[in-house]
Amino acid sequence: MSGNADLLRFASDLEARRAALLVSGDAEASAGLLSEELRYTHSTGLLDDKKSFVEKFRDGTFVFRSVDARVESAVRLGEHAFQAGGVLGLRALVNGEERSIVAGYLVVWREERGTWRLVGHQATPAPADPAGATS
Repeated sequence: MSGNADLLRFASDLEARRAALLVSGDAEASAGLLSEELRYTHSTGLLDDKKSFVEKFRDGTFVFRSVDARVESAVRLGEHAFQAGGVLGLRALVNGEERSIVAGYLVVWREERGTWRLVGHQATPAPADPAGATS
């Protein structure tokens, strides 16, 4: 990856792959994209590590209907990591309850033994008034 446009495209591709795996329900393949050091903060403020996230995915606590991760920025964090952020829209069953979520989100990806894995995820509910988003 040479320039920021390349990094943005790469981040978008990783996020699209992760979204597709979530919607497919493939917990094992999804787990392969997650670092053992994962810290996953949901838009509700709840926190999961890799083990708890994958377990909730496997047992049906989380059933993803659609995931639209729109990456709007990406920044290198050295040679083998980057952070990306944007807007996340998803529909999911959470504990059997239908939810639609629109959130700002930030992810951190790191290359681990030749494979890019998600290390951090933070989602924050989008403001009701988009004009107030920068205040």
